[in-house]
This record gives sequence, structure tokens and C-alpha cells, in this order.
Amino acid sequence: MNISASSSALTLVYVFVLLWILMGVDIKALSRKMRWVSLGAIVLLCVYNEVLSALIPFSAYGRLLFLNMHLPMFLLYLYIARRGVIKTGFMIMTALVFSAPPMIVGNILHNRFSVGMLGVLISHIIVYLLMLLMAFFVFRSVFGYLLTYSNNSFFLLFSLVPVAYYIYILAYMNVDISSLDSRSGFLVRLLPNLEVFGFYFLLPYIYKNLREKMVLKSAGNALKKTLAASEDQIALLNETNQQMAVYRHDVRHHINLLNGLLADGKIEQAQEILNASMADLDAITPKRYCENETLNLLCSSYNNKAKRLGVQMKINTMLPKDIPLSDTELCSVISNGLENALRASSQSELSDKWVEFFCNVKQNKIFIQIQNPYTGQVTIREGLPISERDGHGYGCYSIQTIAQRNGGLCSFEAKDGLFSLRLSLPLHTDSAD
Repeated sequence: MNISASSSALTLVYVFVLLWILMGVDIKALSRKMRWVSLGAIVLLCVYNEVLSALIPFSAYGRLLFLNMHLPMFLLYLYIARRGVIKTGFMIMTALVFSAPPMIVGNILHNRFSVGMLGVLISHIIVYLLMLLMAFFVFRSVFGYLLTYSNNSFFLLFSLVPVAYYIYILAYMNVDISSLDSRSGFLVRLLPNLEVFGFYFLLPYIYKNLREKMVLKSAGNALKKTLAASEDQIALLNETNQQMAVYRHDVRHHINLLNGLLADGKIEQAQEILNASMADLDAITPKRYCENETLNLLCSSYNNKAKRLGVQMKINTMLPKDIPLSDTELCSVISNGLENALRASSQSELSDKWVEFFCNVKQNKIFIQIQNPYTGQVTIREGLPISERDGHGYGCYSIQTIAQRNGGLCSFEAKDGLFSLRLSLPLHTDSAD
């Protein structure tokens, strides 16, 4: 967010649009009030800076940049982007760095080629447009991912570079370097700008490594959840086997008693004992939800967890044994979806706490839907619900990644107190019929 030699208003408009792109502000998610506040604030800020820069010397105006540009833009985006103080501060300093290339081009044209102020203004407009295109196509997804899934500690660490650059810019304005020759002056003025701007091209590499780490972490969590579900199911089977042993021991007595009652013509009493025996048998028989064993384990595990949390679990599944998803991927999708749903439903202020889980095959596609009621506000940005807790929110991203990797689609919707996860995946097996 440097000062333009030709127009401070142009710089402010550029920074406003740049931050809008990099911070992933969704205009549809903004209230009407927030839209008018943001528009009015940037217009007033542009007019104020244009008037002030015309009234006072350039050196004095430069010393007031923090109060005139940086702080107001920080407060504005803290209000409309809702990313927190640390992340917003990092992005404001990032905008300062991204404003360097247009200034470098303008300085070179003005000092080396004696281009007038009109030519400098035109060069700024051209470079600003190129920078915005690069921000949209190169950096938008990177910053969107980092802002959503990286915690404040990450941003505090990486803020060291833009903070050092910010100090350099403020110090540079108050240092007389007129005694330096042209080459030294060029290095002092421009080389730090290029070095810090180059740092931001390392972010895609950092982004890639963080993403891979997140996917591995999600896969590891999925395996742990599969193992936990298997252990729960084994414990349930062991308990069932003990109950079956007791039932087998008692069944002879039941049969002898039934024979005696029938022989005495006591049909109604015999029927009551028979019904009680059938109910006992149903109670100790493990429930099978579908043909897919992994899904059976998960349904049993999360149904038990729902009971412990006081949440009613509604399960409707008909998934075949063989599907294109690996057990790890299936477990990651179901576990992450049901974990989020159970937590939201159990923590809601509603008296009726429930989660509905549907999984079936329709038109040669696996269709999964998880729904639950919620209270409070759910923010969905770029198609994903945003967690307010640092280190959380990976589950929904993992579901989206698995869907895309398998040629499917997924959506998250929060409307009228009902949260819905829907997932559609192609089924490339004969069992789809």
C-alpha cells in the first residue's frame, strides 16, 4: 500500500480490490449495510487522501501513511472480511508489498526515461490491472486456503517478512540517500521491494506442503476412526456372544415351559413367553445397516456415540459391498460428516437433537446426505463452512477433496436452522444396478 506519485486515490482503489480478491470476500455473504459501509468508506478515504496530498508536502504526507491509508483500510477489512486482527494485519502488509511493482515501474519510467506524470499514471494503471489478474489467478486460492486453515501462529511467524518491509518503507521515507550514486540508489530503493515480493511466490510451495500435510492428517484420523469403530463393534459382538450363550442356556427351559403350557391349553401364556423370547433375541442380534462392512462399522459406532450424546440418530443406508471409494476415503467422508453433525446437534440449544444420515445408490451414483439442526450462525466461504476454532475445519475440506478426486460433487448448506452435507460420487461397478 505504497503512495502513488500520481494518485493516492488510484492506489487506494487498487488496494481495496486487491484485498477483496486475496481475502476471498463474498459480496453475497455481506449484508446490505456492510456493502454500503465498504463502498462509502473507500470513497471517503479516496477523497480525503487526494485533498490532503494536494495540501501538504509529499514528505509530510508520506509520514502520515499509517493514519491516512493503512489503519483505515485495516479497520475496514477487519469489519467486512471477519478474518481476525492478526490475519487482517498480515494481509494489509501484504497489500503494501503488492503495491511495490507498480511503483518500481513508475520510478524507472520517470527517472530513467523522463516519462511525464501522465505516462507514470498510465503505467500504474496497466501494472495495477496486471497485478490484479495475477492476484486472482495465482494467489487467490493460495491465500484463501491459508486464511481458512492456517492458525494465527503461522501468520505471526510469516509476518516477520512484511513487518520488516513495512519498517523499511517507513524508514526509507525519512532517510536522505541523495549522496548515493545511481546504482547504489537503485539497489537501496528497489532491490528490497523485489526480494520481499519474491518471498510471496514461495507461498504456493508452502500452500502445497500444508495441503499435503492436511490430507495425510485427515487420512490418519480416518484410519484411527475406523480402528475405533472396529473396536466398538468387536466389543459389541463380544457382548452379544455372551448374551447368546446365556440365551442358549435358557432356551431349553423356555421350550419345556412352552410345551407344558401348550399341553395344558394355556395358549395366551405360551404366546406371551414366545413374544418375550423373540424380543430378547432381537435385542441381542447385531443390526446390519447394509452390505458394506465399513459403513456398518461406522453406523454402529456413531449410533452408539449419538446415544451417549443424547442425539437421535436416523440411519437409512443401502450401500453395496464393492464401491470405488477406498475404506479410508469412505471412513474419512462419513466420520468427518457425522462428527460435525453430532457436535453441532448436541451443542445446539434445541430440545429436539437429531442427525439424519442417508446413503444410497441412485442412477449409478453414490448419494450421501447428512443433516442436522443447529443454532447460532454458520459462515460458508467458497463453498466450505468456516470453523472459528484454530486448527479445525480440515474435515470439510477433506470431504471436498475426496469428492473432487473421485470425480464427484459435494455441497454444504446452512439454511433456516438446518445444516446439510450432500455428496454425489460416480459408481463404476455392476452392483449399481
